[in-house]
Amino acid sequence: LFAAAANALRTARRRAFAAAVVGGGALLSRPARADVPRLGRFERNEGAKEFLGDWDLEVAARAGATGGRLVFLGSGDCQLFDGQGKLLGESAVPWRYSGRQGVVSVSFTLDLASFSDDVLILDGVIDDAGELGGAIYRGDAEMAARGAGPKTNVGSFTARRR
Repeated sequence: LFAAAANALRTARRRAFAAAVVGGGALLSRPARADVPRLGRFERNEGAKEFLGDWDLEVAARAGATGGRLVFLGSGDCQLFDGQGKLLGESAVPWRYSGRQGVVSVSFTLDLASFSDDVLILDGVIDDAGELGGAIYRGDAEMAARGAGPKTNVGSFTARRR
């Protein structure tokens, strides 16, 4: 008798809960798209505003790399153009950035036609004057572009906003 009453009470609670949820829509309703916050890795690239756009790239490299107009796109790509607007190279993988304690560091690759199986990896930091500067490495296109494998330092670079 006690087990039957407990079972009936449990069933009644489930039905009442289901009616409240379905009827009121409290738990089963989906929030509107604008109501969903983007957090963590889903967050928009707010810090990327520091470096998106056009830059004048100056290169001091021992590996035959040249400067030009460097463009960081919001899609994660970057492109290098010469003075006449001819495309010299594009990114092998999307650029990465980190913004910690007021320091924005940027890492990107350039796959240039002049290098058959290698890419250039440029790692830099935006300084207080707004210039992007750092080191240039050369590495295997398959491994180094993804942060693995051996890479050789071949120079340095400085980039200023256009």
